[in-house]
Amino acid sequence: MTSLAEKLSTRQLPGPEQEPVILHRRRIYIIPTRYGGLFTLLLSLMLIGSINYNNSLGFALTFLMGSVAMISMLHAHRNLSGLQIRSGTTESVFYGQTIAFPIVLSNMNALDKVSLMLSNKDSVSIYMTIPAASTITTQLLQSSQHRGLKPLGKIKISTEYPLGLFHAWSWVYPDANAIVYPAPEKNAPPPDFENDGQEQLQNNLHGEDDFAGLRHYQPGDSIRSIAWKQSARGNGLFTKQFAGSGGKTLWLDWDIPDTHSLEHRLSRLCQWVIFCESTGSDYGLRIPGFTLAPGKGHKHRHLCLSALALFDQGGPGQ
Repeated sequence: MTSLAEKLSTRQLPGPEQEPVILHRRRIYIIPTRYGGLFTLLLSLMLIGSINYNNSLGFALTFLMGSVAMISMLHAHRNLSGLQIRSGTTESVFYGQTIAFPIVLSNMNALDKVSLMLSNKDSVSIYMTIPAASTITTQLLQSSQHRGLKPLGKIKISTEYPLGLFHAWSWVYPDANAIVYPAPEKNAPPPDFENDGQEQLQNNLHGEDDFAGLRHYQPGDSIRSIAWKQSARGNGLFTKQFAGSGGKTLWLDWDIPDTHSLEHRLSRLCQWVIFCESTGSDYGLRIPGFTLAPGKGHKHRHLCLSALALFDQGGPGQ
């Protein structure tokens, strides 16, 4: 349900709010639903009929049903009052993958919060019930339509409990953002590093390094590095990691002759970062305005991919 009243109620949320956000009475809005409007029309007709025929039973029934409607409005408001909302840690994804924004909802009241709906303009609505004195975590799923920083934006939590006569809602602006990496280029050629680190890379490719362990498969990992024996146990795909024995490092440079656009170049560099990480090589990144010293590991990989994701968007390198 979207109305002028709901649009006006969002004007007080210019940006992300300090968390946790607590829903107090001044943040909760309520209007009749379509059924509530029909119910009001029915009560009006009953009241007119009772006045016309001076029917005391008609008056009693009209006022009784009106009282039920007013109590329903109070319950709808109380169903949201006191709810605490905050965002969780959002994992970065590659372009084309689904972003999962964790939302943590806490009900510190002595009554259950029943038939709540959580929604966002880019997400599928989620229905939930929060037991008394408990906390639950749910996820709003959104598609990654472009690389870069993807904010969750405003979310709406609403209810029509208990009779569906009134729609109560509140807008919340969590400080939740996800980084969308560029899509790794499929069938990308192996990186050409000229001299620096070429020997190290060749050793890794030919299996001359020591086995260092397993990690879960990530998009872009070489098929040759997949641990098929461990993956066959049904716990997902795993990739072998090797500890390099050479002392040279690899540099991923911005100048790539055969790339035809900015996004193509970022996609190629993204694939090379994944490739270097899967081989256990030390690698650095050099793009206009940003240089990251050689390293490896999950944090180093995230820094490299984040620099590529935020390039020309006011992030690293700008």
